[in-house]
Amino acid sequence: MKQQRISDAGLLAARDCLGHTCGTNFDTDDIEFASQQNYLTYLDKVFSFNKDTASPILYNLNTGGRNSRRFKTELLLDGCSVIPCTLSSNAVFNIENAFVVVEYFNTKPPGNINASQVTLDGFPVDSLQYSNGQYTARTANVLPRVQKERCLNAGLPTKAFFLITNVGPWDLRATYVLEGTVNTNGRLCRFRLEISNAPNSPNTTLQHNCPSNFSVRKLSLPCAINGTAPEILFQFSAKISLINPEIYVTCGRPQMMLEDDEFEGERHGCWPCPDVDPCNENVLNVALVTNVAVEPTLYVQTVRRTLFCLNACEALQPCQGSLVAAEIEEDEEDCDDVNPNPCRCGRGGNIGGTGSCRPPRPNTDRLGCNTQQIPATGGAVTIGPGNCNDCVWGNDLVPCRSCGGRDSVAGISDCRGGVAGIGSGCGRVGGASDRGKVRSAFQFNGTNGCSW
Repeated sequence: MKQQRISDAGLLAARDCLGHTCGTNFDTDDIEFASQQNYLTYLDKVFSFNKDTASPILYNLNTGGRNSRRFKTELLLDGCSVIPCTLSSNAVFNIENAFVVVEYFNTKPPGNINASQVTLDGFPVDSLQYSNGQYTARTANVLPRVQKERCLNAGLPTKAFFLITNVGPWDLRATYVLEGTVNTNGRLCRFRLEISNAPNSPNTTLQHNCPSNFSVRKLSLPCAINGTAPEILFQFSAKISLINPEIYVTCGRPQMMLEDDEFEGERHGCWPCPDVDPCNENVLNVALVTNVAVEPTLYVQTVRRTLFCLNACEALQPCQGSLVAAEIEEDEEDCDDVNPNPCRCGRGGNIGGTGSCRPPRPNTDRLGCNTQQIPATGGAVTIGPGNCNDCVWGNDLVPCRSCGGRDSVAGISDCRGGVAGIGSGCGRVGGASDRGKVRSAFQFNGTNGCSW
């Protein structure tokens, strides 16, 4: 069991900068973007977004005794004093708040649902596929059976009764969090206990004789267009509650006891502390004994591949295996040998009379990781919370307002040079680049045609 004071945990968390470990990461330095224009594109349009909760499943959880190796325990104590709180073998816990964080919840084995278990108005779906935690039900054949003519003539989706039967058994991994006060060594302290499945331990499996059923009364199904029928996507999660939880202090198992030893009158199934010699603090542990209510939850969506007209910036990337791609790659390598800058060749513009591809740094200290707003064209960008001495410059984090590149910050020009046919609306400076570029068709008119 890992034990520390809450105050120590707060100090450790304050030293971490979230920007180093959290957030998105884009590297588009070697990609050019065309100016904004209209494009035809296919997107998955959502016509129905619903959820349903099945009847709760009850089981008993005991993280002590023989089960202790399957769980990782972390206890934090705070005595609101200079003198730290320590756990004693006779500590008494008073739980004030308890909740469960679901890390994984799925059928065992994953993907064990058949198409016959999934129906629309009583008709089974055509087929069912499982991938990456999500089921996909095909409906091309069953759709005419459930579609209402008046909805079809009006160009509206048809609402059907969606049912999934006999789902299970279930597997889960979770973190059980309990908070409150503990009376230990004659002191009253605050505590926070987190118990989770150990990394290498098996999942917690619910009893096999409790399958779940899910239904959505009015699942919207759009019509098929040019042979493209809607698909039903669904996945599972759960809401878990602890019923009458209790926390016990336990000790390391005495060596003279065998695995099959029983303790007469033992109430909580944990190895008790000896009555004569108190336990050494290094072998103290805590165990959670509780009833658990698991409510399986279904999330279901109906989508159809639909044609849209979008105004966007297209990435100008040459065809794989073309001469243009080889010429650009060779040209960038030659430039890197002559001018080994940290950014990609062809991005740099002379800023302030220097050949560096990065703008001059402002005469201020480096931006910290405290949450703050940096002004930029088209809005502001929030950078990560925390506080550290090695954070990225703010102007390196501001995205282009239209296509994911970098834009100007506080009057400082972007480090990328402009290219003919590429508008400044996509994070490009109006001027030309300071070096020659390979003449190629996709640079002038995009990927839709050539003009020589």
